[in-house]
Amino acid sequence: MGWTQCPIEKVPAEVLAESPPAPRKRTVARKKYDYERHLARWGHHAEAPARTGVDERTARRWRQEPEFAGRCALALEFYCEAIEMEVLSRAETPEYKPVWYRGRQIGHLKRFNNRLLLRLIARLPRPPEKD
Repeated sequence: MGWTQCPIEKVPAEVLAESPPAPRKRTVARKKYDYERHLARWGHHAEAPARTGVDERTARRWRQEPEFAGRCALALEFYCEAIEMEVLSRAETPEYKPVWYRGRQIGHLKRFNNRLLLRLIARLPRPPEKD
């Protein structure tokens, strides 16, 4: 029975005297799920364990499992697709900067953030080369 909706005066003293339960530890499955989520968001095998709160060696050991390695590869594919979609949307819709002269807008300039796009493209994992 929960006492969340009850005024503090009506809660029995023995319930108030009890210490709160210890917080649950995250399970290995939850840590692996968080790792995959961070890998899909950041796209880097060094960033994902740091944000998940596990050691890089632990993550490397997890990636030796075929099922987990497949899910990590899928997460990286999601990351690559997201970057490619962002690149395409920025290429198709540039940012417009207004040009003002004596308090009146006389035109606008198209602005492309090429440096950011090149850095995002450089971070994409490269497909293995075929001989």
